[in-house]
Amino acid sequence: MNAEKWFQDELETSRKTFEYRLEKILIQLGEDICRLMRDQQISRADVSERLGVSRAYVTRVLNGNPNLTIKTLLKLSDALGHELAISFAPKPDASAARPRRALSHATPSR
Repeated sequence: MNAEKWFQDELETSRKTFEYRLEKILIQLGEDICRLMRDQQISRADVSERLGVSRAYVTRVLNGNPNLTIKTLLKLSDALGHELAISFAPKPDASAARPRRALSHATPSR
Protein backbone atom coordinates (compact mmCIF):
# COMPACT_ATOMS: atom_id res chain seq x y z
CA MET A 1 0.00 0.00 0.00
CA ASN A 2 1.45 3.37 -0.94
CA ALA A 3 1.63 6.26 1.52
CA GLU A 4 -1.05 8.34 -0.21
CA LYS A 5 -3.58 5.48 -0.16
CA TRP A 6 -2.75 4.76 3.48
CA PHE A 7 -3.19 8.43 4.39
CA GLN A 8 -6.54 8.67 2.57
CA ASP A 9 -7.78 5.55 4.37
CA GLU A 10 -6.68 6.90 7.76
CA LEU A 11 -8.28 10.29 7.04
CA GLU A 12 -11.57 8.67 6.03
CA THR A 13 -11.55 6.56 9.20
CA SER A 14 -10.87 9.65 11.33
CA ARG A 15 -13.68 11.62 9.68
CA LYS A 16 -16.17 9.06 10.96
CA THR A 17 -15.20 9.46 14.62
CA PHE A 18 -17.38 11.32 17.09
CA GLU A 19 -14.49 13.59 18.07
CA TYR A 20 -13.81 14.67 14.47
CA ARG A 21 -17.47 15.34 13.80
CA LEU A 22 -17.79 17.35 17.04
CA GLU A 23 -14.77 19.50 16.21
CA LYS A 24 -16.10 20.07 12.69
CA ILE A 25 -19.42 21.35 14.08
CA LEU A 26 -17.71 23.58 16.66
CA ILE A 27 -15.38 25.08 14.05
CA GLN A 28 -18.27 25.73 11.66
CA LEU A 29 -20.30 27.33 14.44
CA GLY A 30 -17.41 29.62 15.39
CA GLU A 31 -16.90 30.58 11.75
CA ASP A 32 -20.61 31.33 11.32
CA ILE A 33 -20.67 33.53 14.43
CA CYS A 34 -17.50 35.37 13.36
CA ARG A 35 -18.98 35.96 9.88
CA LEU A 36 -22.18 37.39 11.34
CA MET A 37 -20.18 39.60 13.71
CA ARG A 38 -18.00 40.84 10.86
CA ASP A 39 -20.95 41.46 8.54
CA GLN A 40 -22.74 43.45 11.25
CA GLN A 41 -19.55 45.09 12.54
CA ILE A 42 -20.21 43.75 16.03
CA SER A 43 -17.26 43.29 18.39
CA ARG A 44 -16.74 40.58 20.99
CA ALA A 45 -17.37 43.25 23.60
CA ASP A 46 -20.72 44.06 21.96
CA VAL A 47 -21.71 40.38 21.91
CA SER A 48 -20.63 39.86 25.52
CA GLU A 49 -22.66 42.90 26.59
CA ARG A 50 -25.75 41.70 24.73
CA LEU A 51 -25.43 38.25 26.32
CA GLY A 52 -24.50 39.47 29.77
CA VAL A 53 -21.32 37.39 29.81
CA SER A 54 -17.60 38.16 29.84
CA ARG A 55 -15.56 38.79 26.71
CA ALA A 56 -13.49 35.76 27.72
CA TYR A 57 -16.61 33.59 27.48
CA VAL A 58 -17.36 34.89 23.98
CA THR A 59 -13.75 34.10 23.03
CA ARG A 60 -14.16 30.54 24.35
CA VAL A 61 -17.32 30.13 22.27
CA LEU A 62 -15.55 31.40 19.15
CA ASN A 63 -12.62 29.08 19.84
CA GLY A 64 -14.86 26.01 19.95
CA ASN A 65 -16.16 25.64 23.50
CA PRO A 66 -17.87 22.22 23.41
CA ASN A 67 -20.12 22.98 26.38
CA LEU A 68 -22.62 25.20 24.60
CA THR A 69 -26.25 24.69 25.48
CA ILE A 70 -29.15 25.24 23.13
CA LYS A 71 -30.17 28.07 25.47
CA THR A 72 -26.80 29.79 24.93
CA LEU A 73 -26.99 29.25 21.17
CA LEU A 74 -30.47 30.79 21.12
CA LYS A 75 -29.22 33.79 23.11
CA LEU A 76 -26.34 34.15 20.64
CA SER A 77 -28.70 34.04 17.68
CA ASP A 78 -30.85 36.73 19.30
CA ALA A 79 -27.77 38.86 20.00
CA LEU A 80 -26.80 38.59 16.33
CA GLY A 81 -30.33 39.18 15.04
CA HIS A 82 -30.77 35.74 13.50
CA GLU A 83 -32.92 32.68 14.07
CA LEU A 84 -31.28 29.53 15.37
CA ALA A 85 -31.86 26.53 13.13
CA ILE A 86 -30.86 23.09 14.33
CA SER A 87 -31.55 20.11 12.11
CA PHE A 88 -30.68 16.49 11.61
CA ALA A 89 -29.45 15.30 8.23
CA PRO A 90 -28.88 11.76 6.98
CA LYS A 91 -25.31 10.55 7.18
CA PRO A 92 -23.58 10.18 3.82
CA ASP A 93 -22.98 6.49 4.51
CA ALA A 94 -26.39 5.19 5.55
CA SER A 95 -24.98 1.73 6.16
CA ALA A 96 -23.10 3.14 9.17
CA ALA A 97 -26.36 4.06 10.88
CA ARG A 98 -27.27 2.22 14.04
CA PRO A 99 -30.43 0.13 14.17
CA ARG A 100 -33.52 2.03 15.25
CA ARG A 101 -34.77 1.68 18.79
CA ALA A 102 -37.68 3.31 20.54
CA LEU A 103 -36.67 6.27 22.70
CA SER A 104 -39.09 5.30 25.41
CA HIS A 105 -41.71 2.71 26.09
CA ALA A 106 -43.58 5.09 28.39
CA THR A 107 -47.08 6.11 27.48
CA PRO A 108 -47.32 9.85 26.77
CA SER A 109 -49.23 11.82 29.36
CA ARG A 110 -52.43 13.53 28.34
